[in-house]
Amino acid sequence: MSTPVRGAGGLALAGATLVAAALLLRGPLEASMALHMVVQLPMIAVGGALAGRALAGSSERLAGALARWDAHGLAGLVWLLLASAYWMVPRALEQPLTMPLAEAGKFASLFLLGFLLPGALARAAAVIQLFFLGNFCAMMAIAGLLYQDMAQRLCNAYSLNDQVVTGVGLVVASIGIAAAWCVWQLPALANQAERA
Repeated sequence: MSTPVRGAGGLALAGATLVAAALLLRGPLEASMALHMVVQLPMIAVGGALAGRALAGSSERLAGALARWDAHGLAGLVWLLLASAYWMVPRALEQPLTMPLAEAGKFASLFLLGFLLPGALARAAAVIQLFFLGNFCAMMAIAGLLYQDMAQRLCNAYSLNDQVVTGVGLVVASIGIAAAWCVWQLPALANQAERA
């Protein structure tokens, strides 16, 4: 077995493990709004990202088809904004607790997001990444601030204190993602500066 195939198998196994953990631990994770939004949802998306990298690494045909369909990363990045905006709505976050179909939709939409995102980022120019990730981080930070400032509960299933903790988690996550993107782009920016 070649090294790329073994590497793809490891990524696929890690992705499947993360998604399985998000499913098997859904009781304790979904009992808290903060754990639901800031832990379980990213677990599903990261699981999808690992699975997507595994499949793209093991199948050039699939990688080529995705590259043609998601030219410049626009489809994957648009899906990032749509899926994340939907799951930041308190009512949407509450539905999977009592509706199996909504739970299945949550897993499917976030797994697809993770599956598409690494390739979309790789194909997108820095300015396109900045536009979409900037909007994503701003939306997350604003939602986090609203969660902290609201005097009433936005979700019947979660307490006001849990809502505030979730808001803090969203703001911290938005800052962390923005900082990580800046660090990731530093080598490219340095190369551009040298060429100029």
